This record gives sequence, C-alpha cells and structure tokens, in this order.
Amino acid sequence: MQTLFTNISSLVTVNSNGSIKIFGKEMSDIGEIKDGALLFDDKIIWTGTSIEAEQSLISGKFIPDKIINLKEKTVIPGFVDSHTHIVFAGDRSNEFAKRLRGATYQEIASEGGGILATVNAVRKASIEELVENGYNIAMSAIRHGTTAMEIKSGYGLDLKNEIKMLEAIKKLKEILPITIKSTFLGAHDFPPEYKDKRDKYVDLICNKMLPAVAEQKLADYCDAFVDKGYYTVEQGERIFKTALDLGLKLKLHADELADVSAASLAARMDAFSADHLLFISDKGIGDMKQSGTIATLLPGTAYFIRMPYPPARKMLEQGLAVALATDCNPGSCFTENMQIILSLAVINMKMTAEEAITAATLNGAAALELSDRMGSLEPGKEANFIVCDTSSYTDIFYHFGVNHVSEVWVKGDKLITNY
Repeated sequence: MQTLFTNISSLVTVNSNGSIKIFGKEMSDIGEIKDGALLFDDKIIWTGTSIEAEQSLISGKFIPDKIINLKEKTVIPGFVDSHTHIVFAGDRSNEFAKRLRGATYQEIASEGGGILATVNAVRKASIEELVENGYNIAMSAIRHGTTAMEIKSGYGLDLKNEIKMLEAIKKLKEILPITIKSTFLGAHDFPPEYKDKRDKYVDLICNKMLPAVAEQKLADYCDAFVDKGYYTVEQGERIFKTALDLGLKLKLHADELADVSAASLAARMDAFSADHLLFISDKGIGDMKQSGTIATLLPGTAYFIRMPYPPARKMLEQGLAVALATDCNPGSCFTENMQIILSLAVINMKMTAEEAITAATLNGAAALELSDRMGSLEPGKEANFIVCDTSSYTDIFYHFGVNHVSEVWVKGDKLITNY
C-alpha cells in the first residue's frame, strides 16, 4: 500500500547521495525540504515538495492509497542506536546514589559493584527474565524514535551465561519489530574467579567462548573494553584476531577512562567503530581518520558518571565520521531515549543540530552496516522514520526533555502512536 505524506513542515532526508557514511563537516547537510512530501510503501519511493506532489497527483504519476496531511509536523529518519547493553538483570540505583556522594566509577568497581554487580544478577536470571527486561526497554526506545539498535552481551563473563545473554538477544531479534544487531562482549570486565589470572580469562575467551559464539552464529560483532584497569591493548588485539579468524567483525570500547591507544588499535584492526573515546589522543583521531573507523560517541555516559566529554568538534574538524548512541546500561547510563543524547551532544559536545541528526541516523546505521538500507530517507531504502509534533527539527533540541515523537514507522508500517 502506497502512502503520501504532504505539507510536511520540515522533511529531513539526510540524503547521502549513495554514501554509506558522512564525514566531518559534511554531516551538516541534512537535506531538509520545507513544505515537503514523502511517498512510500515498505520502502521510500520519492521525496520532494508538496507542490511537486500535487502536480504528480494531478498528472496521475502518483496514485497513493492514502494521503496524510502533516502540516506543522517534522519527519526525520528513525534513530539508529548503535551501542546498547539493554539485556541485563538487577538494579544499580544504589551505585548511582554513591556516585552522587562522590564515589568514582573505579572505586565502586573495586568494591564489587559496577559491571560485576550486574554479572551476579545476570547469572541468577533466567533467559525469560532477560528477554522480558530487554523487550520492555527496547519498546520504550522505539516510543522515543529508535528504529534499529545494537545489543551487547557482557554481563555473563563465562561461557554459559554469555551464551544465555546472546540467546536472549536472538529472541529479541525475533520478536521486536525493528532491526537488531548483536555483539559478543565477553571481554567487558574480568569475572571474580579470574581476578588474579587475567590472561587465563583471555585464553577462555579465545579458546572456548568465541568459537562457541561463532559456531552457533549468535553474534554479528565482537567487542572488548580496552581501557585503564580493564583489557590491555595486547589482550584486546589477541581477542580481536581470534574473532576475525572466526568470521566476526569488530567494535571496540575505547579510551573511555584514559588514553591507552585503544582508538589506534580499533583503526589498526579495521573495527567498524570505536566507542566512548573520552580520552582519545590526536594520534588516535588521525589513525581513525585514515582507517575510516566510525567514532561512536556516548555523551549520556560522560554526563551520568561526571566525566569529560569526548572532543567531538576536534573529531569533526579532522574529518571523522561521528555517530551517536545511548550506551543504555544499568550502571553508567540508564537511558534509552536518543532525543536526550541529541541534546547532550549539541550542548556539551558543541555539535550542531544537523551534525547530531546525521550522527544519530545515517552514521549510526553505518556503524552497524545498515546504512545501505536505512538511516536516510532516500528512494529504495526502508521506510523507517519518525513523525515529530514540531514544525521544525530544531524544536527537538530547543524544547528538550520531552518526547517529541508522535508516530514511529518501520518498513512502512506505523508501530507507535504517542497521542
């Protein structure tokens, strides 16, 4: 069934002209059409002005089944959240309260909190409990405009429970109405039983866990937390080489807590993205520019744990492709709302509204190898978009802290109506 939207006050296409990602200052061109029109079925058929649409209706070129007037509305591509940890169990609000009293992320982790607190809860949880929790968070994300996302494991930290998490993600792929990519993150932290024999745990990841994940085809990517106090560059490189040999592609938690040259490792290993990057060096930026690795920035995490924000402006000026994602997780950034992430990006990382939209749509899709079919409103791509109850895309940033999404459409079907 063909549907025609007309009189769209602000139609944001993020037209990439065939590019799978957009670099640096070019991210400012979001292809806005004022008084726009959009023709689609399960895919985008045409975009243009309402005057052009009216002429096509009169001539018989367009014969839609339905015409919808979207005066005073904004339409933009659906958000692609390319970094989340929404499959988990337990609650860490007590840690949040400790941080408000001055405890650092590292101090809480050293007391058995942090990632390991969630590990204990996940190991006790059933797969059904993990699926239910992940489903509820994902549906909330959809209501806030997310139309594709990545979900990581990493709270099992042993073969049995990492597989359990990945099987929960697989079930979510089957039951959720949006595209999901899965990532194996067995190298998220070191489990208590390997606290003093870290290289032995790396052996377990490489010799047991990764082969099992690859054999069962449970993950699209392999990730590792290469940072101060976590995995060294050498340990990360060993894990990544094993993953590549097994046919998995790479993503990387990089330089979040300190500059350990993890961004350069991501570039050297041809990772699709390096994420966090709060302490990325100039060399890391240069290496990522040369490799084309996407810089996925997670301003919600910097906000939540009171850390410096990544140098987004420097990355953009150096010509990196920047993506934005929530990092939704129970400990260091518990939000599934991409609109909040856009606000943090423009205020605290000095990105423009246009750069933030590109980062949250097309470049987010590119970080998951999806930008050939989503992330922009171009003919032939999936009809994944959100209708916002604003007359301009800038209102999404100007009037912050509320949900501007009135409708969410995926593959031409309306999934959500927030009226």
